[in-house]
Amino acid sequence: MKSNNPLVNVAKREFGRIIRGKSTRNLLIFVPICVFIFLAFIYVNGIVHNIPVAVYDKDHTELSRTIIRFIEASPQTKVIKYLDSSDKIENIFLKNDEIEAIFVIPKNLSKDVLSGKSTKVGIYTNSSNIIFGNTIYRVAMTTINTVSGGILLEKFKMAGLTEEEAMNLVLPIRVNAKPLYNSNYNYLYYLVPGLLTVLLQMILIFVTTRAINSEFNNHTIGKLLQVSNNSVLNIIIGKAIAYSLMGFLIVIFILGFVFPVFAIPVYGNLWLLSGFFLFFNITAVFFGLMLSGIISDETVALDVAFFYNSPAFVFSGFTFPIFGMPFFDKFYAQLIPYTHFLYGFFKLYQMNVPIKYLKPEIFALLIFFVIGFLGSIISLKIRLKKFKTSQPV
Repeated sequence: MKSNNPLVNVAKREFGRIIRGKSTRNLLIFVPICVFIFLAFIYVNGIVHNIPVAVYDKDHTELSRTIIRFIEASPQTKVIKYLDSSDKIENIFLKNDEIEAIFVIPKNLSKDVLSGKSTKVGIYTNSSNIIFGNTIYRVAMTTINTVSGGILLEKFKMAGLTEEEAMNLVLPIRVNAKPLYNSNYNYLYYLVPGLLTVLLQMILIFVTTRAINSEFNNHTIGKLLQVSNNSVLNIIIGKAIAYSLMGFLIVIFILGFVFPVFAIPVYGNLWLLSGFFLFFNITAVFFGLMLSGIISDETVALDVAFFYNSPAFVFSGFTFPIFGMPFFDKFYAQLIPYTHFLYGFFKLYQMNVPIKYLKPEIFALLIFFVIGFLGSIISLKIRLKKFKTSQPV
């Protein structure tokens, strides 16, 4: 049923174009359903367990067997091979690509410890995978520190000290570390929300990049002007309403399906988080509409959108902190809406901060919103002026 409000009519018309357009429909409906669930399944285990390792025990004493038992007991490691003198350590990684680390317990380890000499346990890691390398290092440090502390504790107790006095000598300074957010270092809680949200920006900018120029290229701009009552404002806002609401359906799918099904916790206020998502959606939509208005060639517009969006995940500081990047990369990171959204998103999603702490992110997104909104209107007015002057009288 046709409304008397041209803005509503433009929005309804755009919803129809979205449903009828195969590529747009696929990007807004089928890609989120299939790809988002698939990405979440990749990290469903959350924490890396049972990293395959090898052990070379040159000492064969009770102390060395204790160290091995600690390595075997760690949920992060799984001993799959015990080496002997016939194995060349440098060839193990080449011959057995399953092994990610080798623990080498030196000969005379127990003897050196009992005589008060310093000794070392060797750890060879395949650090081409940073996750494995860091995890193995933590396991090794925990194991060796625990065993070393136990040895010193027994020595002090044998010297006549009480257990409390011995503990105070073994650990005169203690670290009380308490991770406040994502305390289990769960990759599901960290990577999946980041991947889904950056894809949300890419999808919205991709689909809106064709929203204006396709009207001119498909010769439907006349019909759009008629529906909008010849109002550029009605066209831009009407189209933005349609795409923003479709984007918000993706947000509902993320927060209402993917997160609950994969038990990804949201510590912040859902209403506030949803509102922040909606503002981000509108910002991305206006940015795409601006590109669509400026660039008449649909293929070129998509190429520009792809070039602009592709590095968003890397430059957002998600994989490497922005403060550690070269100056140009820091600067470029600020030119992407997702960078600012991501900071605010994690403040809400993981840290549950009040809205007043989102002022920097909201202000930055507001700048992108204004640029996109004004850019869309100005570019469309210029295109329409050229279009009207090119029409026969």
